[in-house]
Amino acid sequence: MNCNLNDLDGIIFDMDGVIFDSEKVGLESWERLGEKYGLKNVKENAMKCIGRSTVDTMKILEDAYGDKVSIPKLYDEAKAVFAEIISQGGLPLKKGARELLVYLYENGVKVGLASSTSYNGVISHLEDADLRDYFQVIVGGDMIKHSKPEPDIYLLACEKLGIRSEYTVAIEDSYNGIKSAYRAGMMAIMVPDLIPPTDEIMSMVYKKMDSLSDVLEYFKK
Repeated sequence: MNCNLNDLDGIIFDMDGVIFDSEKVGLESWERLGEKYGLKNVKENAMKCIGRSTVDTMKILEDAYGDKVSIPKLYDEAKAVFAEIISQGGLPLKKGARELLVYLYENGVKVGLASSTSYNGVISHLEDADLRDYFQVIVGGDMIKHSKPEPDIYLLACEKLGIRSEYTVAIEDSYNGIKSAYRAGMMAIMVPDLIPPTDEIMSMVYKKMDSLSDVLEYFKK
C-alpha cells in the first residue's frame, strides 16, 4: 500500500524524540545525576529506557543501580532535573513538527498520539507547546498493560480513532516504537533521533526519513 494521505485512515505519532527533542534533555538529566551519585554507565542505561514505559524504566534502573541508590527517589529527582532544564527554555520541538501537524489538520487527516509517557505528562507537554488540539486521540503509557514493543498502545489508539491499523501510519524514532507499530500491523515511518536503525529494525520500517520536515514533503507529494 502507498502512504498517500488519501489512502490512509490516519496517522499516529510517538511523542518523545519525534515531536519533542526530549530524549536529549532526558539524557542530560540522567548524566547530571550519574555524576552526582557516582553511577557508572548512566548514558548507556538511560538509552535502554528510550521508548519504554515508566514501569519498564524503573525495572532497568533497579537492575543497574538498585544496590546503590533508592530508584524511586532517583527517578523523582531525574524528573525534577528534567523540569528544571525545560523551565529555562521550554521543551524544544523537533524540526518540522508543528508544520506537519498543521498540514494534517488542514487536510482533515485523523491524527492520534501513542506515547510511553503517562497521559497527564503528555497532555502537559502538548498544552505547553500549544499542540493539544492537533490530536483527536491521545494514549499514554499508563493506559495500557503491556508497553512498547508490544502492539497494545497502537491498537488502542487506532480503536479510539475508529481506524484500521493496516491503513494507518505510525511515526516513530525508537526500536521499541517501531516494533510496537510493526506488530500492530501498521506502516512505520522512522525518524531516528539518538539511535540509528539496525538491519532488523529497517526490515520493519516502511520509510526512514531524517526529519518531520521530510515527512511533510513526502505527504505533500
